[in-house]
Amino acid sequence: MSLLSRLNPANWFRGRLKEASVTDIYGTPVSDAELNTWNGRPLTPVWGPELFPDKLQTVRTLQELNRLRHVSRFLFERNPNASGGINGMNRYVVGTGSAQEVQSTDPDKEAPEALAKAVTTLLDEFKRAACWKVVEREIYRRYLTDGECFVELKPMDDGITAVKFIEPDSIVPPEGQSFEGPWSWGILTDRDRPAVPIKYNVRDYSTNTERQVPAHFIRHLKRGSNLNQKRGLPALTACIDELQGGNKLRHASREGEKVRASIAYVRQHAQAPASALQALQSASASGSFQVSTQNGTQDVVYQQIEPGTVQDIPEGLEYQPPPPSPNSEAAAMSVKLSLEATAAALEAPYWLISGDSTASSYASSLTAESPFIKLVEGEQGVLSEYVDDVLTAVIEIAAEQERDNIPMDVLDQIDLHVNYTVPVVRQKLDEAQRNEILRKAKIKSPQTISAEEGLDYEKEQANFVAAGPSPEEQAAEHAADLAAKQPQTAGGQMKRDQGGAE
Repeated sequence: MSLLSRLNPANWFRGRLKEASVTDIYGTPVSDAELNTWNGRPLTPVWGPELFPDKLQTVRTLQELNRLRHVSRFLFERNPNASGGINGMNRYVVGTGSAQEVQSTDPDKEAPEALAKAVTTLLDEFKRAACWKVVEREIYRRYLTDGECFVELKPMDDGITAVKFIEPDSIVPPEGQSFEGPWSWGILTDRDRPAVPIKYNVRDYSTNTERQVPAHFIRHLKRGSNLNQKRGLPALTACIDELQGGNKLRHASREGEKVRASIAYVRQHAQAPASALQALQSASASGSFQVSTQNGTQDVVYQQIEPGTVQDIPEGLEYQPPPPSPNSEAAAMSVKLSLEATAAALEAPYWLISGDSTASSYASSLTAESPFIKLVEGEQGVLSEYVDDVLTAVIEIAAEQERDNIPMDVLDQIDLHVNYTVPVVRQKLDEAQRNEILRKAKIKSPQTISAEEGLDYEKEQANFVAAGPSPEEQAAEHAADLAAKQPQTAGGQMKRDQGGAE
């Protein structure tokens, strides 16, 4: 199988493709009576939520979900607009990465200093071992491309928890379990609490073995679905047709221009017989393929047109030069409409999907109240909660391993606060003045201000101590020393006012 064939999603499934039956798609056969009536009334046969009031979703089986996810991954890897949109969202939402602050569970108290330092050291070691900045970007990329992300935390003998991604294809119901029972979609839940996972069944296809992992060790982030639905949908779900159609049209327009520009000239032969020209044309053929007709199969010979190609025609055949892209404007408009629909589905600016920075104002999209920044803030809120959950689990695992300076009741004493920097066009002077007002009013702490600036508060304080007093502080200290040496009596003040005091 060639490389291009392997990249075609139609070739990712073994065996000969055939049209799926109703049973293959929905799992439960539907009788004609059920199909044509609903609550005793005639019903037009429509495969939709109307027939499944307890399953208000269009993706009903793992096979459908896997196929949808594979198409989404293929678009991300092969479609430039899909890749640019998802990578662009990742760049603005994740940015330089998250910053965490150790706080006390009691809002009126500071976190114990020794415990906060031990927790910070633990998380720094975990992040270095896991290459956390790379992990964060992959978490959000999987969240968009796959519609969900499974992160498994594994306690290690050295006391540093390992982090591992689980592929969504591996989360399946256990062998012999019903696909519609408590283990549906590979996640065990209580019937009355479908949004709270109890265990995950992970299948290893290389060894054909399964293991059931408690939800405490797997963190699942999903998007695009309701709480009662156990799995998520890719962000590209609503715009798959737009991306594929726009890419095909752009490809066809480009290839047409390439063929027209590749023909250097046409030779008309006045003396050569038609058979000689046919032999000449056959010699320049690139290959052939078979097509099915009513009378069987027919061989179609084609020629790959490369730059500098010369075409040969017999005398009497009139050559007409190809038209210069008669529908180029219509094709460009169609591609633009497809990209606008994709931007609407992702709630992103058009320039982020198309790469056309002249289409709309870049700066206006990044102002504090713009819809895109509100989207970024919302995505950062979801991601920060997930990262907080992962890091809190790392702390809890360290406590269970009885790591030094991490007591069992650590989570009763401290709490994490994770945030990301919002990528707005900043008025830095106004923002600094606002931060100073909030700091004096004890609304915003210096640690939070440092985190928003992407700085480590403890490290910056240590840098200040190492650098020593600034020139302004030295001048203030010198003035204070001079004032302390001056007489402080009323007479001395009068003499200084009169210029008589030394």
